[in-house]
Amino acid sequence: MCGSAKSAARARTALVIVDMQNDFVSPAGAMARFGFHAADVQAIVAPLAALLDAARRNGVAVFHTRMVNDVRRNAPSWTAFWGEPAVTLPGSWGAEFVPELTPLPTETVVEKYGYGAFFGTSLDTMLRACGVDTIAVAGTGPNICSGDTMHQAFALGYHVVAVSDCLACFSRRGAAHSATMKDVGLYVIENHYGRVVTSRDLIAAWEGDR
Repeated sequence: MCGSAKSAARARTALVIVDMQNDFVSPAGAMARFGFHAADVQAIVAPLAALLDAARRNGVAVFHTRMVNDVRRNAPSWTAFWGEPAVTLPGSWGAEFVPELTPLPTETVVEKYGYGAFFGTSLDTMLRACGVDTIAVAGTGPNICSGDTMHQAFALGYHVVAVSDCLACFSRRGAAHSATMKDVGLYVIENHYGRVVTSRDLIAAWEGDR
């Protein structure tokens, strides 16, 4: 779970991949069926797979989050707002990770029942057990799920890194609106919570930190 980093800097860093699940990413997933523009999310799979491979090569701890919609576990406010669960249902194909980003048996999967990955989960405990003080975040929703995860991480004292080309948004209004929402999300992170970097720069830092 904690990786086998050879340097102190990499040993204190974790890659947190947020909700790269079939219902959110696949053209056959629920979000696409419901009319959301999902091409931007699909476009981050390749760079994120390269980032994940680099994390594995360099001993960076990897955590995957899985959004689960279950009326028995979601907050009453969540169910009142969203209604009966229709996306990432427990045990469904839609809740599984896209094949390119399938977790290894040694990597931790954090199931969550709301936007952020810290609230109501043991992610904070597991990161601290690994000696992590910095999280690099990639995946869906820099304005929602990934964004909420980074906001919560900052409040808990973690150094936050947003991987710009490995984050993407959904929108019913098309590609331009998805891109605008992403820009807003990254602007908020960069000006209030942490650093925004490209996957190329992050990989270079990991590769150079041997």
